[in-house]
Amino acid sequence: MTSALEHLKPPVPLQRREIRILGLMAIVAFSQGWTGTVITHSLPFVRETFDLSDAAIFDLLAIVRAVALLALLLSWWGDRGGRRRPLILALVTLAAANLATAFAPTAAAFTALQSVARLGSSAAGALALVLLAEEVNPLVRGYVLGSYALVVSMGTGFGLLLRQVGEMSDEAWRLLFGLSALPLLAVPIVILRLQESRAFARHEERPPLSAALRGGHARYFWPMAAMSFALAAFSGPAANLALVRLENELGWSASAASIMLAATSAPAVILGLLGGGRAADLIGRKPAEVVSLFVGVAGGIAFYFFEIGWVMAVGIFFSMLGAAAFGPAFTSHRAELFPTDVRATAGAWLSNAGIFGGLAGFGAGRFVVDAWGVPITMAALGAVVLASAALISLLPETRGAVLTQTAPAE
Repeated sequence: MTSALEHLKPPVPLQRREIRILGLMAIVAFSQGWTGTVITHSLPFVRETFDLSDAAIFDLLAIVRAVALLALLLSWWGDRGGRRRPLILALVTLAAANLATAFAPTAAAFTALQSVARLGSSAAGALALVLLAEEVNPLVRGYVLGSYALVVSMGTGFGLLLRQVGEMSDEAWRLLFGLSALPLLAVPIVILRLQESRAFARHEERPPLSAALRGGHARYFWPMAAMSFALAAFSGPAANLALVRLENELGWSASAASIMLAATSAPAVILGLLGGGRAADLIGRKPAEVVSLFVGVAGGIAFYFFEIGWVMAVGIFFSMLGAAAFGPAFTSHRAELFPTDVRATAGAWLSNAGIFGGLAGFGAGRFVVDAWGVPITMAALGAVVLASAALISLLPETRGAVLTQTAPAE
């Protein structure tokens, strides 16, 4: 037991300053995880309130993701004027939009408000990861980013446990959105304690919005963008339809579905984020990315191909394990491949590539799910992810890179 716990420790001890900034970012992470995923947790209830068809659900989720593309503007602001202010604005936007969603009178209003919330969630996550990557020792960067993601998952799990509130009445899901606005109370702490990233420096000539997509940065950006696209095309539908499959298709109760997801996801996320982050710091970003992609896709496909409870649970475990392990390796890799003056914007462009991928996944599902069925549709999207793993060979290994104003040497 002791030996296993040793493998979940950081490669080198964290300094007091690193612990302080990680603790502060944990507020953002928990808020993002809880508030940003209420739509997923409440979707079966919302579906019944507004009498939404399968096609309407695909359309709703696609619109929400499309609007989130605008989060790029907050990240561009982060590269031009500093990470701190747009991060705080994004956090406030997320919580406030969820509070307003509690009073949404129609499906259209619900979609519009959740689109704004998704914009805030995307920007908050992207900017927080950049700020953390710039503030910590390169030897523990993957571990720290994995720890951030772990707290995000804790927030998600907390929201999942609150799902029981949605069963109290036909429209009790509105209370879920109202409660998720509580992180607004923590905003004053972030405003008072959060300082600007030490790596950020103002320049008289600031790079244009498209700087990360062209020139010398393009050889890093486009392979990572293709991977982000493919992964989101699979993970977007897979994650958002899990509860719908369990409750609306297989007849599970909300409590049984929530308990099963929480019980299988929690240990997988802890092992994946901390173990995966440590592995990325010790053996490199690239091998950690490849292994985690294969594990995650295999688990996700298994969940949709079987109806036996324990087999589905195993599928969820490995799906979450792979996804969790991939996160810190990929976010560290992308932070290390781009210089400071385009780092946040590059991360936002890559997030947008993921959004486009999610839209493509939902779009493909929208048109083929009736003919193929959900399992075959998910398998096809998963195959695209596995094919994209070959693109990792086009990128340099960046483990241990010091984040400066210049791109890493090849």
